Amino acid sequence: MDLNNLDKAYSRVYFKVLNFLSFSKRSESEILGKIQTYIFKTHLSPKEKEILKDRVITNLKSDGYLTESNDEDYASSYIQGLKNSGKSFNKIRVLKFLLKKGISKDIIDESLSEIEDEDIYESVLKEAEKKIKYIKGENNFQKKQKLTTFLLRKGYPYETVSSVIDTLTDLQ
Repeated sequence: MDLNNLDKAYSRVYFKVLNFLSFSKRSESEILGKIQTYIFKTHLSPKEKEILKDRVITNLKSDGYLTESNDEDYASSYIQGLKNSGKSFNKIRVLKFLLKKGISKDIIDESLSEIEDEDIYESVLKEAEKKIKYIKGENNFQKKQKLTTFLLRKGYPYETVSSVIDTLTDLQ
């Protein structure tokens, strides 16, 4: 085992991971996956790769880049970003996205409690106002039905969809 090559590989991988972390918050599984990708690209033996991986993870933890709260911070910042962006969202879409990022169900449930019904209502209303312009129908009942099915397919709760439909038909 050449210690000099291992040190060079360590510094290269460690700084690549730091660069990866510098752009935005990341989940723990994203960080570990990136570490694995960078280590795979090195020309070391499997034993040396394992030593390198342990060393990088240990140093990331000691430097505070890989903590127990990474996933919690990531989930809450993702939800806050959605709220601030003005884009439409719902709890099902957020749940699927966070699960895909490797965040545990407990942390996701805790983070989803940050989403208020008012936020979902505004999101459904925005989506409905955008879609209603393009719905063609012979009468109001058909338009309501098409809009309702569209919003339900998007994953919004029925209660919210029906109250938005009532609000929009009252306005028109």
